[in-house]
Amino acid sequence: MATPELVSLRALMGDEWVEANILSDKAEHLLGRWYRKADGNPWAGYTDQLLERLMGSERIAFDKAALARKLAAEYVPTLAEIEVAVHLLDQGFGLVLEPTVPAKGPDIRADVAGNSYFVEVRAVSDSEDDERFNAVSSEIFARLNEIPSRYRVNVTVGEDCIAGSGDLKKAIDQAVNALSVMKDKKWRYARLFHSPENSILDPGTGLTDKEKEMAAEAELIVEYHDTGEDQEKTVSSAWRPYKSPPEPDQTHERLKKMLNKKRTQLPENSRGILVFDVSELFMLSDFSIESALYGDLVVRLTAPSTPGGPIGEPTLFRNGRGFFGRTSRVSAVVFHTRNVVDGKMENRWRVFPTNRADKDTIQLEKVELARFGELEDRTNLSAEHLPEALASGSADTPQS
Repeated sequence: MATPELVSLRALMGDEWVEANILSDKAEHLLGRWYRKADGNPWAGYTDQLLERLMGSERIAFDKAALARKLAAEYVPTLAEIEVAVHLLDQGFGLVLEPTVPAKGPDIRADVAGNSYFVEVRAVSDSEDDERFNAVSSEIFARLNEIPSRYRVNVTVGEDCIAGSGDLKKAIDQAVNALSVMKDKKWRYARLFHSPENSILDPGTGLTDKEKEMAAEAELIVEYHDTGEDQEKTVSSAWRPYKSPPEPDQTHERLKKMLNKKRTQLPENSRGILVFDVSELFMLSDFSIESALYGDLVVRLTAPSTPGGPIGEPTLFRNGRGFFGRTSRVSAVVFHTRNVVDGKMENRWRVFPTNRADKDTIQLEKVELARFGELEDRTNLSAEHLPEALASGSADTPQS
């Protein structure tokens, strides 16, 4: 594969940084790790193209040194901000990045048609527990995959396992040692129950009552299955404990919490826009988004008109206890997704306007909302269509 030129990345970051952090075989920056992963990996080239748009535009003001530091330290959230900036440039905005520095404030001020919009960007990844589980799993896989064996390993990861901890290292040591024990004893199956205090290896012969008590406290449970042939590495997979009953999906509550944290970055009495990059949330549904923004979907049944008569047709409505019902600072939330299709990036921008109809909230008209992305079937929430009677519907005290 020919070495990419990366002209704009070199102009912003410097030749030495690009060579060491992207093109080097030992590069640890995320761009470098992706670049090594496969021929034709698009991320370095994509980032370079975005920077070319930023650095070649006369309609944007930003501190190049500050952007370089952010790109070096926090690639994913900085990429999201750059993508938003390029998207807004394409829509005709003039931009100022970090307009209130050194004071706390929004990521972008976007100006067009005599109006200023204040934009705060957030890249949303896995939940904290997902990140913990993924980090623990990666540490386990890295160790087991270095060891030749004839076993397939399934690991159940408890809630107290922490990546990089001494307890996890001891647990992995026990999991590795068990491979040798099984080979010596020619066991075809076994289970390891490990807690910081005890480790029990059961070849399927059963546990004593005392061992069952100790196994119940295990933070790592490892199952070994003989594959019937020697392999160059120990193939492993990781699971979380099954919860009964299963916990309900709380994605909408997590979104509300993140939205509430980010709204404080926006100035009061302004056209505030929150942009969430949700490219990593593969299972995010419209149901979760709409519940987070507009409130839970509630079924209302009409009482019978006569005693014992039929109940009226059910009607659906939002209870108004979503994010928009609690703040006057945000005129719209945009959800951004990025996908690689045939080696090229495809971006989608979906706009969700506020349905809060109080005097302190600036509602945007359809033409304004369309500059930020696809409005789809939410045109009725734009300023020219929003009924005056439609208020937040929430009994909660509004927050600015």
